[in-house]
Amino acid sequence: MRITSSKRSLWCSLFNLVIAAPDIHINEHLDTVLNGALESNIHNQSRWGIFSDLYMGDGSARNDFKPNSELFQCTLREFYLKHNYSLMLNGGVEELQRFSLDVILKNWKLVYKIFDAFANKNRLAKTYGNQDLQLKFQKPPCTYKMSEACKLSYEVGHVFIYHGHQSSKKYQLQNDLVGFTLKYFANPLRIKNYAVSHSSKKQYKIEKRAYEHAISRNQISIIGHTHRPLFESLHKVDRLRFKIDQLCREYLISRSSNQESIAHSIKFYQAELEKRHQIDNLKNSNSFNYHHNLALPVFLIQVWS
Repeated sequence: MRITSSKRSLWCSLFNLVIAAPDIHINEHLDTVLNGALESNIHNQSRWGIFSDLYMGDGSARNDFKPNSELFQCTLREFYLKHNYSLMLNGGVEELQRFSLDVILKNWKLVYKIFDAFANKNRLAKTYGNQDLQLKFQKPPCTYKMSEACKLSYEVGHVFIYHGHQSSKKYQLQNDLVGFTLKYFANPLRIKNYAVSHSSKKQYKIEKRAYEHAISRNQISIIGHTHRPLFESLHKVDRLRFKIDQLCREYLISRSSNQESIAHSIKFYQAELEKRHQIDNLKNSNSFNYHHNLALPVFLIQVWS
């Protein structure tokens, strides 16, 4: 049977629709999370520090927060607090899948005092992650603002901030089972957290869904959970395109004495990009991990320094 180009296109569209169906469900779920997000208005002078995945526990050697706890406290106290930043704790703060809330509060009193200092200035927001999801049902002895997500609204758009586990069906359905395993098997054996950050396949799926949702809704999204910057996980072709675009922008605002050097760099990366395209064409592979149209920032909002 001969398949015409129009029939082939229709078949491809139907096939892509079936493949994309689970992600459409995720998009609808993320829309619900966005609609229920705690909203704050921001302007050009707004300053936010965003932290996630602290994994505060019992303060022992098996507690992932322990090695960086002093650095974290000093950074908040001596910089973010003194310079009037607002603080967003974007999920995964308390490791409630392994430790009780009473144990965590007892061992990290100084950290909570710093959180209190932000809260007293009405400069603290806190979201739920998969590790501290129990806080939805177990009211802590503090009055921090908590929500599933936060939305920073700007005059030309908004920033959608959520922990990231909402992009994973498994974490939605199996969170209690994960917690049981960690508390009653991993803890006695002194096994440290095996988070999604240890699996590049899981990272890819979660980041891909978050990325595609952000593009389809024309918004900036910030997540934790995977423990790495989103653009760091791009394919080499995507990084090259991003670098060329960045250099073109720099060329337009640079002095004439620097433009020659920038132009040389652009040619170099263009040559690398063409080489990479030839390799990918030979492999018959799709080079883009996230989207055919690479999303580039059109305006900047200072959320951290």
